[in-house]
Amino acid sequence: MEEPSPRQSNPIEVYRASRRRVIVALLVLGGVLGVGATGYWYLAWLQRPGYWSFSECVYMTAITITTVGYGETLDLDTITGSRTWTLALLVFGISANLYVVSSITSFFVESDFGNIRRYRRLRRRMDEIHGHYIVCGVGSTGVHVVGELRAMGEQVVCIDTDEAMLAELERQGVLTLHGDATDDDVLAKAGLLRARGIVATMDDDKTNMFVVVTARQTNPKLRIVTKAVQPSAAGKLRRAGADAVVSPAFIGGMRLASEMLRPQVVAFLDEMLRDKEANLRIEEAEIGAKGDLVGKNLRDANIRERCGVLIIAVRTPAGSTDYVPSSDTVLAPGVVLIAIGGPGDIRRLRTAVGDARA
Repeated sequence: MEEPSPRQSNPIEVYRASRRRVIVALLVLGGVLGVGATGYWYLAWLQRPGYWSFSECVYMTAITITTVGYGETLDLDTITGSRTWTLALLVFGISANLYVVSSITSFFVESDFGNIRRYRRLRRRMDEIHGHYIVCGVGSTGVHVVGELRAMGEQVVCIDTDEAMLAELERQGVLTLHGDATDDDVLAKAGLLRARGIVATMDDDKTNMFVVVTARQTNPKLRIVTKAVQPSAAGKLRRAGADAVVSPAFIGGMRLASEMLRPQVVAFLDEMLRDKEANLRIEEAEIGAKGDLVGKNLRDANIRERCGVLIIAVRTPAGSTDYVPSSDTVLAPGVVLIAIGGPGDIRRLRTAVGDARA
């Protein structure tokens, strides 16, 4: 949800830009000092070699460009052209001083050191995060994806170009990354190789396609889910590498029809998803090679009492689904249990059956 391509307005970039301006200003001032001292020394060398030492010339230049008013430490009347050189130094020196002062002021005004510390902590978290989900696009669809993933206790990294939305998510503790989700470097910074899955929710099918292709080529084992703005794009997105394609238009139409035909079922599902106290979800747990319940049947596994979840269906590795599983159903590796339970209950179930997501 640094750590959490960074955006220009993030505190690190602002700090670095301000620091660069200060360094440039100091170099300019140092250049004026060096050129001024060399000019005095050269004028004296042409007319009276050894008359002024270089250290005296540096001192004279310093008090001239800083306008401290200590008086002339060099006898300018004895060297022709030295007063003209002093006038030139005053002009360039005052300009350099103003540049330095404005740069330093800008550095302290623009650099939010509290935000810098927080931003660096987020970046460290992003460097260390693994098994997380990347959400590309946090608009009207993506923001709900983020909310549901966080409700289930999952770690999320959001990528978008909307700075206001990302700032709000950062305040909620979500890792964010400002940039183009189709950029390989941006996805790499989001931990694509360490991620468990990626969701593309942009409002353009071509952009979602780029994300799908890039993610699939970078991490072949990654689960990829994408939005299809146009239902006709679903097939292309699947062929590009998406594991699942969701059409908001289709889902919205089905929801409207369900509200008309089966309002109580819809109300039940809504209440289940929105009840913050119960926080129930329909989730899945895949039987792994290891786990306390592997090899047992549903009767002996006693999942309801042990994990606090209700098994409502079982999917076999072949893809068939048993919606009323028998108590004799064996929990063999590759079988997927569909269950209703809270986030903590689901985690206990996944641990018990050896799910890799536990």
